[in-house]
Amino acid sequence: MQDLVNFKAESRNSVGKKIAKKIRREGKIPAIIYGDGKEPIPISINVKDVLSVLKMEKKQNTILRIHRDDIQVDAMLKEIQYDYLSDNILHADFFRLDLNKEIEVSIPITIVGESIGVRVEDGVFDFVTRDIRVKALPTLIPTNFEIDVTELHSGNSIKVENIEEDENVKILTDKQIVICAVVVKGAEEEEEVEEDEEETVEAAEGDTPSPDSETADKKAEDKK
Repeated sequence: MQDLVNFKAESRNSVGKKIAKKIRREGKIPAIIYGDGKEPIPISINVKDVLSVLKMEKKQNTILRIHRDDIQVDAMLKEIQYDYLSDNILHADFFRLDLNKEIEVSIPITIVGESIGVRVEDGVFDFVTRDIRVKALPTLIPTNFEIDVTELHSGNSIKVENIEEDENVKILTDKQIVICAVVVKGAEEEEEVEEDEEETVEAAEGDTPSPDSETADKKAEDKK
């Protein structure tokens, strides 16, 4: 079961650009808690606390127990708005949780080991899908999915269907989606050459007059 992280917040009764700027000058950011069919709760939080969540192992899938004056709310960090000029955090959204209700989240994939296809068979490793969508109770959400690629040969791939499922975690991503593969070196180049050759042939055929057009041109010359 995932531990809950206590998170302190303050009431924010007023909204608007001026209020937001004042909050940011104090080293905090405006934020809101919403979801679970309940009224949104405007809050202000210390920007350092948000950065600390992003450094945690589960990052935005970390369950936060937000304390604000007279209330206590369980939530996850849903979205962060950045200043595109400075990368400073401007605003944060938190999604309210009911710990007894399943939610949908994305779980990152971690690659473990070095593929035999790369190490011995001179293949090229391709990490295609880096996270997958799952449904689970908030407290049972896994930190990540570890994929051991040690025995992955050149020309082979690992798909979502190869992940061992937990009875408490339902995988929503299409089972046929490729997670990673070892591509035979030179295979992509050969495909590109073949495509170039096909395009050249098609272009040449487009420039060559058809037999019917040649016959028509000859008849026209005979009439002259």
